[in-house]
Amino acid sequence: MPPIAPARPVIDFRCSLFPFRSLVIAPCASVLLLHVPTHRRFPSAAGPRGLTIGDVVQPGDAFESLSVIIPAYNAARCVADTLDAVQAWLAAHELANEVIVVDDGSADRTAEIVEQRGRGVRLLRNGVNRGKGYSVRAGMLASTGAWALFLDVDHSTHIRHLERFVEPAAGADVLIGSRRVGGARILRRQHRLRQLLGRSFPYLVRALALRDVQDTQCGFKLFRRAAVDAIFPRQRVERFAFDVEVLLLARRMGFRIAEIPVDWDNPTDSTLRISCDTLVMFVDVLRTVCRLRGGRIPDGDSRVSRE
Repeated sequence: MPPIAPARPVIDFRCSLFPFRSLVIAPCASVLLLHVPTHRRFPSAAGPRGLTIGDVVQPGDAFESLSVIIPAYNAARCVADTLDAVQAWLAAHELANEVIVVDDGSADRTAEIVEQRGRGVRLLRNGVNRGKGYSVRAGMLASTGAWALFLDVDHSTHIRHLERFVEPAAGADVLIGSRRVGGARILRRQHRLRQLLGRSFPYLVRALALRDVQDTQCGFKLFRRAAVDAIFPRQRVERFAFDVEVLLLARRMGFRIAEIPVDWDNPTDSTLRISCDTLVMFVDVLRTVCRLRGGRIPDGDSRVSRE
């Protein structure tokens, strides 16, 4: 497969209008949006190794060292192939790295497959299924790299896309893969019900929390170490809406967010259950917005339970 051509980063998109003003949540949303919070500026490191936007560099120069966090739940079918691809790409770019797989209480052989590999892969295990957000938080808090990336275990966005992140990394603290900006491609479409959720959920998020982020849910996000240490101890959402909380915390604390177009290959057996997870996601977003309203930044807690 040919290498992915660099794409022009999209940073701080213009506000998108929410067309469905008649929703039941509109009164709550309007109250929340009237307040313009004051942001506390958290320390943000300078560009990697003194680089500036526009410098032509390789991933190994831009990222110095990289932690790759892979949350996994009943992923015996694909985890080995994903680890093969991730480790091969890291080795080809001679990038100092650590790979952390967080098994979220899988009932299949996921943990066994990871343990048998060895070869520089670290396994963390949740005693029971806690959720994708909980697993990503655990991996991030255990990571040590100058940058930390989490990607989906089905590798729906290939790690090669980090090549697109090299240039904007000099001017951002949080870089997120996006399927909704110019240059992005959907290689395989989702089922129609999932497409409906995928189209409606971003409107809710932009109405309540992140008006200039087009895609909060793509499972490919890169964080500078200063952002990891500030954001993830404060994360509370354990399931699929955790991305919204993480990005809202990043915005509240003044970290620079860049949205980068990616190619996305829809997994055929996602662990997202439309019948029950959709409602949980909407409730979690509302709770997060209320918890962080008024520019509030909660205290952090770096403890992670394995039970």
